[in-house]
Amino acid sequence: MINDRITLEDVPYEVQQLRQDVAEIRNYLRNQAATTSEPIRTVSDKELLTVKDVSQMLNLSKGAIYNMTSAQRIPFFKNGGRVYFDRKAINEWVRNDRRKTIKQLQEEAEKEHRK
Repeated sequence: MINDRITLEDVPYEVQQLRQDVAEIRNYLRNQAATTSEPIRTVSDKELLTVKDVSQMLNLSKGAIYNMTSAQRIPFFKNGGRVYFDRKAINEWVRNDRRKTIKQLQEEAEKEHRK
């Protein structure tokens, strides 16, 4: 049973106990991670994304993402009434709307002018 009141004399012992407990928890978590056959997947490595994932990825509201799907301005597909996105397709979609820098535009204009 843990004593609710810790005296000043107990502090060094209690701190040592906490350190041991943290070390045990850390070792347990490391062992669990090492024995897990499938790595923990995060949004950054999922291939199939939800509206929430895409809204976080693009820093837009979920409503904005739904509006874009309704207007068919973003690549998506539906299955069972749910909206899904392919990570690769979203990345390509974002990159396809890339704007050229002034320097790139000037270089292109110079190339055309030389022809």
